[in-house]
Amino acid sequence: MKANTFPVLLLLVGLLSPFPFEEGTAGTLQDVKARAKLIVGVKTDFPPLGFLDKKGGNTGLDIDIAKALSKELFGNEKAVEFVSVTSENRIPFLTAGKIDLIAATLTITEERKKQVDFSIPYFVSGQMVATVQGSIGDITISKLVPTAERVKFERTFEALQALKDRRVEAFVQDYILIYNLLQKNPGLRIAGLQPFTREQYGLAVRRGDKEWLDFINATLTKMNETGEYDKLLGRWFGPEARFLRKLFEPEK
Repeated sequence: MKANTFPVLLLLVGLLSPFPFEEGTAGTLQDVKARAKLIVGVKTDFPPLGFLDKKGGNTGLDIDIAKALSKELFGNEKAVEFVSVTSENRIPFLTAGKIDLIAATLTITEERKKQVDFSIPYFVSGQMVATVQGSIGDITISKLVPTAERVKFERTFEALQALKDRRVEAFVQDYILIYNLLQKNPGLRIAGLQPFTREQYGLAVRRGDKEWLDFINATLTKMNETGEYDKLLGRWFGPEARFLRKLFEPEK
């Protein structure tokens, strides 16, 4: 009777322990292959990286990169499902297993590295300020007043509408999105021509998922070496692509 007690107790300890394995979830690559479909969290309001076309389909640079991963996995760029995420829920969606990957303008930060593992940077951006032309915000926000009251919105269009309605005096966002919004909203202006921050975007996976992360990094590196990535930049940014490439150069 006693001879059987020890292995049974070990099994129960393993089942009841909240951390039976090392931190992270290994095996996403094999899970994706077995499912024969990649599930990616993307933005739907952040042109030209992630947005919806006139037919309601996902499109943008992030979407094309996800398709490239799908093609590398299955030889078919269409074997991918896109899940709409916001800045607030994208990491929770990933950690909860609702998506395999975040491709949603996620800036690489030390704080976020405690929650997810990042790929090598695939995009470099920066923050700019947009104001309603002629408003007092043109002056105050251009100086980046540290005491300015911050109003948070979940969606880009909500923040933009608040700016148009003059419920806020300025809109701080990545300069790529700012430039895109300026083309469609002539009543806006940029308060300063240079980004005041330099930020690297990365694709994000669950922590400890090394095999999956290695595959993603290898695919991104291949895209860069073959010129496929530069073609995508040209497709989505035109002449601005040359300027974007300069941001990849190390800061002096």
